[in-house]
Amino acid sequence: MYSREYELVFIVRPDVTDEDIETIKDRCSQIISEREGKVLKVDDWGKRRLAYEIRDYSKGHFVLINYLGSTEIVNELERTLRIDDSLLRFLTVKLADRVEVEARVAEAAAEQERAEAAAEASAPAETPAAKPAETSAEKPAEKPAETETRSDAPAGA
Repeated sequence: MYSREYELVFIVRPDVTDEDIETIKDRCSQIISEREGKVLKVDDWGKRRLAYEIRDYSKGHFVLINYLGSTEIVNELERTLRIDDSLLRFLTVKLADRVEVEARVAEAAAEQERAEAAAEASAPAETPAAKPAETSAEKPAEKPAETETRSDAPAGA
């Protein structure tokens, strides 16, 4: 079975609570699944500075949703997002026209596992016992910064 792949990015007002943002994300996922689409990834980018002010806001909470579906899903998502006054902007982009659904879902799951493994590996391990502070005798002596003088420079310059 083939489907189209879309990416939806929306910006929520910065004063909206995390619970309300979760509600918006859940509503979008519900619309996609009700219309036989598949959510590939929901990525919450958090609060970021906007390139320009939108409705007197200089920051916004960004959310990215990748999904597979039809144009009917896009139309319903955009209709729903247009109604919500907590959103500053949204944008839907078609990434691919004809995608094998099962293969893309498996690929997205593998990408998610790799991302989780990388995040786990980069997370700092438990902090070892505090090591004693270096004393001034143990520190290597710092060289004073040398100043460069030019002989060909005019006097007073």
